[in-house]
Amino acid sequence: MVMLGLLTLTLTASALLLFSNQLERNPKMAGGIALGSSLFALLFFTISGATTGTVLGMLNANGVTAIGGATLCLIAALTIMGMVANPYKYTAGLTEVYALVLYTALGGILILAANNLLLLYVGIELSSYSTYILVGYYRNKRKSTEAAGKYFVLGALASAFLLYGFSLVFAASGSIYFDAITANLLANTSLPTLIFPALALLLVGFSFKLALVPFHAWTPDAYQGAPTMVAALLSVGPKVAITIALANLVTKVFSLEGLELVLTHALAYLAALTMTIGNLQALGQNNLKRLLGYSSIAQLGTITVGIASGSIQGYAAIMLYGIGYVFSNIGAFTIIATLADAGIAPIINKYRGLGKRQPIIATLFTLFLLSLAGMPLLAGFVGKLFVFKSAVDAGLILLALIAVANTVLAYFYYFRIIIAMWLHESDDALESPAVSDTILDTQHSPVNGVGSLRLQPTVLVALIIAAAGVILIGILPSPLLNSIYQALQ
Repeated sequence: MVMLGLLTLTLTASALLLFSNQLERNPKMAGGIALGSSLFALLFFTISGATTGTVLGMLNANGVTAIGGATLCLIAALTIMGMVANPYKYTAGLTEVYALVLYTALGGILILAANNLLLLYVGIELSSYSTYILVGYYRNKRKSTEAAGKYFVLGALASAFLLYGFSLVFAASGSIYFDAITANLLANTSLPTLIFPALALLLVGFSFKLALVPFHAWTPDAYQGAPTMVAALLSVGPKVAITIALANLVTKVFSLEGLELVLTHALAYLAALTMTIGNLQALGQNNLKRLLGYSSIAQLGTITVGIASGSIQGYAAIMLYGIGYVFSNIGAFTIIATLADAGIAPIINKYRGLGKRQPIIATLFTLFLLSLAGMPLLAGFVGKLFVFKSAVDAGLILLALIAVANTVLAYFYYFRIIIAMWLHESDDALESPAVSDTILDTQHSPVNGVGSLRLQPTVLVALIIAAAGVILIGILPSPLLNSIYQALQ
């Protein structure tokens, strides 16, 4: 079933590229094919949950692959639903956009399923190159090309670090397969010297891919310059896959005496810096896409707390947290994209009085923001609670306290948006500076028109799914958590 899911995404994405000229004349058909493909792949990964084994000795078919693959297919489906609502703003090639979204999900699944370093690298690069192109989609807009340039150059540098690190791991262990790496390192009386620079290089490469401080500077620019639904994909798709891959390396491949303590300390410092700096930089942001970019940095810092614990409990916690984060963040970005289609710039001042003008949209946006903040009875709170518990159980008390303090700090900028929507009067005459640079999406045929808002059916379904996920995980996390623990066994 895992192979069927991978083949579905591969064949559909390739077909969309091959027949893009014909499908451009019928954007609804192209969107339907892409959406149907992601949903079929989601079904295959869901069905494959109980199976275990390897495919061709390179791909792991197990519970983690099933849960992660289903999550990535859901991310692709929700992203495509948001794009289908207003195809007119993707004038440079809509069919190619759908194909790249599917390739991003495919790359993420290869990252999750990889049984060796080579396939892991191929998955990272497939996912990365797809998002490089998507971020620079508005190639005639300065902000978009600038964002894509920064993202690509820094991403290429990070890939070089990763590949060099992988080569040193091979030199130290004599294998690229995860099980063999662990066995060969254990067979030595002492750890090879090369393994320590290898881990340093890997941490640099993974830190860039996860936007951990100090390798985070590209994130807000990429989110601002990209189409809003691309920013939604970028904020969750590759990051969910790479987070699980890093947790797998920490808890299984490199969980050796002498390495475990080094990794724990390095990840703990990265997590503390990332949470703190991400939240502090988010406080002064007025552009919502940049704000959610810095928020994403802080959220990944919190997830890194669970990885730093180096335990199965931490591994399960970050998977639970990541799934809840997917619903919260895609929901928030979908609303920003919907409002941009109505001509409302993603500036906090432009959202003043939204609660009175569009109470349903404002309520949903509030729900997603509260989940990101970590409000009780919502997915974000449950995820953070289990992450903090895993850190305490691992003896990382100080790191857990820093994470709690950063959660409180994050409330300030999330509630700043909520207060603007519900407690401030709208000021239509208020103009934000450099609107042409801050709201790229509204430059491409808004479907609703300024001052009006009509939810497209696909957007409505996407928002209902996201809201249901946020609430259900927050109220009843046990079924999902039990499934994750069962997969990790």
